[in-house]
Amino acid sequence: MTRVFFLCPDNNSAVGGIKKIYDNVDILNKNGIEAYVVHSKAGFRCTWFENTTRVVYDSNLGTITLSDIFVFPEIYGPQMGDLLKGVKKVIFNQNCYYTFKGYDINPRNKLTPYTHPDIVGAIVVSEDSKQYLNYAFPDLKVYRIHNSINTEIFKYSEEKKKQICFMPRKHPDEALQVLNILKFRGVLDEFTIIPIDNMSEAEVARVLSESLIFLNFGYPEGNPLPPLEAHLSGCILVGYHGFGGREYVNGEFAYPVGIADIVGFARTTEEVINTWKASPEKVFERAKKGRDYALLNHSKEREEQDIVSAWREILKPRPVKF
Repeated sequence: MTRVFFLCPDNNSAVGGIKKIYDNVDILNKNGIEAYVVHSKAGFRCTWFENTTRVVYDSNLGTITLSDIFVFPEIYGPQMGDLLKGVKKVIFNQNCYYTFKGYDINPRNKLTPYTHPDIVGAIVVSEDSKQYLNYAFPDLKVYRIHNSINTEIFKYSEEKKKQICFMPRKHPDEALQVLNILKFRGVLDEFTIIPIDNMSEAEVARVLSESLIFLNFGYPEGNPLPPLEAHLSGCILVGYHGFGGREYVNGEFAYPVGIADIVGFARTTEEVINTWKASPEKVFERAKKGRDYALLNHSKEREEQDIVSAWREILKPRPVKF
């Protein structure tokens, strides 16, 4: 029987991509496909979100067979195809913009797992990432899934404080510039600013549910989850789509800003605040559309359907080439 092993960094910080590895393992096991998260450090498990996910460790993997499949994050670099030679592998590419980390620019050095015979496909989490890999590696099988957000934790609320939140993990220097421009223009005099950092998933959900505005500074992204969480929480969303979030950080559901456009970011935020003061229904109408989009396209049901469909295709017996 095929077993699926997802290699995962030993990182207990609140990183959405790591949680998605755990979620994928849970969904596969629920649907009769034996799967595990693999950590290096014995006894390690992510604790910043609740889980009972199957976890194994390098030291107790046991005998690996040719029927097993190993899933590598995209960050493992150009050598990953040569690891566990002969064993089938899948690349779980959650951020296509990290695909070539660790590569050089020598035109004759074409070592890459994406064309390695052991690689049976790649799984991505946005249309942007699918197009990226399809263009870079035309012969690669690429499967797109839709990540879900936990609607039991991230709940819509119209009761908002004069509060603006953001996640400083990516580009804190740009957040510092935007917020200081607004501060010295007097735009933030009535507002509280909350950096979302070192918080549990439940704490993040509480801050978002209370906050009027979420500022998104993340880029480049494969499929940014914080904007989806903000949509579900009823926040007015201002910021970057990060490329992978173009499907839901756009003028229909949010107030998008050009990547690294500091003054444009500050100006857009100020305009949103002024519109909210004059006609709050205008900005909340867009926020509600964002919530509806997230509920329809990023539900647990759709995520499960996508994952199971992709893996049934990956696990299909294929004729042996001689």
